[in-house]
Amino acid sequence: MTGLKNVRNRRDDALARVGWDQLETMLADYYRGQGWSVDHVGTGGGRTRFDGGIDLKLRKDNEYVLVQCKHWNAKQVPHNAVNELLGLKTNENATGAIVITSGEFTQAAHEAATRQGHVQLVDGDSLRAMLGPQLDALTSLVPPLPIAASSYRRKRRERSVGERSALLFGALVFAVVVCYGLFRLATWPMHHTFQVQLPQGGSVRVQRTPVPYTRPQAPAPEAKVEIPPRVEPGMTGAEKEEWERKNAESMRILEENEKQETEAGAVEPG
Repeated sequence: MTGLKNVRNRRDDALARVGWDQLETMLADYYRGQGWSVDHVGTGGGRTRFDGGIDLKLRKDNEYVLVQCKHWNAKQVPHNAVNELLGLKTNENATGAIVITSGEFTQAAHEAATRQGHVQLVDGDSLRAMLGPQLDALTSLVPPLPIAASSYRRKRRERSVGERSALLFGALVFAVVVCYGLFRLATWPMHHTFQVQLPQGGSVRVQRTPVPYTRPQAPAPEAKVEIPPRVEPGMTGAEKEEWERKNAESMRILEENEKQETEAGAVEPG
């Protein structure tokens, strides 16, 4: 309903709360009570999904009237509805046409109906007067809502929209913070360089502790030890003395070799 004018006085009563199909049924009952033969051809009658612009067909004697219902509480019915029903009246060879709304008509709609002279307009005030007894029965069954109910529902909707917007904004901020933290964590080594301060002159002097050099010692020459012959039985005194001399010499050489090896092992390279 874009481009339509808002009603000057929006109502919140028993008629405003009935459904469009229920309103068609109430009008059909009303006209039957006025002596008309009513053919409920609108979608509210349950026989079709498309009414073709006609909700009720009224017949009485030689009269044949077409009725179109507009259950609009928030917007004014424009002149298009009047012109549409006039075209249908011509096609149906009807003697009259009625456009009914639970709200209001635009000034252009009133002018179109007056200019043609064959279309009757019934606005919300006249409709409530027509359906008075039926509306009273509805009021006794269903108590009316407080006047502040509609404003409360509107405020609740506005509050829910505001809460959703706040939640969406908070989630967006959280996502941005997380992404920024991950980015900083990934690029941290590129933004932090490690600096080593060098002494004046731009060079580092490395001091080395000299290691004492120990000249390797050549292994001591192996002394050739002559093994004295064994004492054989039957040796003469001179042979026995020679054997003892050689044996003593061998023992001396062995002791000197052992002494040299011990001294060489005590000296370790530094």
